[in-house]
Amino acid sequence: MKKLLILFTVLILMSLKTNAQIPNNGFEIWEDYPDPDNSNNVYQKPDQWVGLLPNSPSTYSFSIEKNMDSYPAGTGQYSMIIKPDTANEVDGAAFSWDSLPPGISWQNIPPAFPINYRPISLFLYYKYLPENGDSMRVVCNFYKDGVVIGGFDYNSPQIVPNWTLLEIPISFNTSDIPDSATIILTTFYNTQHNGSSLYVDNLSFDISITSVGNTDNLLPQKFSLYQNYPNPFNPSTSIEFTLPKPEYVKLKVYNILGKEVATLVAKKLNQGNHTYQFDGSNLASGVYYYQLEAGDFMEVKKMILLK
Repeated sequence: MKKLLILFTVLILMSLKTNAQIPNNGFEIWEDYPDPDNSNNVYQKPDQWVGLLPNSPSTYSFSIEKNMDSYPAGTGQYSMIIKPDTANEVDGAAFSWDSLPPGISWQNIPPAFPINYRPISLFLYYKYLPENGDSMRVVCNFYKDGVVIGGFDYNSPQIVPNWTLLEIPISFNTSDIPDSATIILTTFYNTQHNGSSLYVDNLSFDISITSVGNTDNLLPQKFSLYQNYPNPFNPSTSIEFTLPKPEYVKLKVYNILGKEVATLVAKKLNQGNHTYQFDGSNLASGVYYYQLEAGDFMEVKKMILLK
């Protein structure tokens, strides 16, 4: 009965997968970007990201600049600088689109890239050198069928002269799994001043990037159990969790009556990301619960088998 009570009182829908799917998140791939109104003006921008151009096509100015520095060390060659040019009406902003959608506004920000899980937080490395009290701003929206279902709007006026790791929590207002997301980075919140600069590198969901090509260093920061995917499922589904340290793990599946129907793992696992498949071929349609125990951590989630 105690186990049954736990199963029914700690159901919190979370996310599937970690640390992926932000396009060109280290800003290592750059490409030419001609001004649509003046082909003589050709800029450099990160692939899958775009900045703002001056209102006058006769002026050469762009809100994004390639920085010949990457952080942390060993993660590449480049990072991105975002800067305004108020004289030429260029706002200090960068967007996670390959080109700007028409009629963009803060009230109607469209999706930019696909995603199929619910991240807990966004990590990024940054430096911020504001002028006259400017505040940097980071906006991230998550969508389901074009409707915003979660995200954050973060801003800070703090001067950050050296590369620093920033973690921004993500919240959702529905239990849906998003299908797309958008990230916007700016040097300002409301007004802005020339000279403010925001340096950004190595964005990632849920896991901070410490090196490239060494997955042992892409370590989770916390114990996490994610929503199975797909859900509902027939007949199999993936269950993923993360361990910030080696731990003895038990991952079990129960039916709605609290009866154990499967043990997916019962052994000590190394730190990192782990994924296990659950096959419900021999089970009836209905609601099931999967429970992760790892040291003092325990969490339960609901899944639905439909045949």
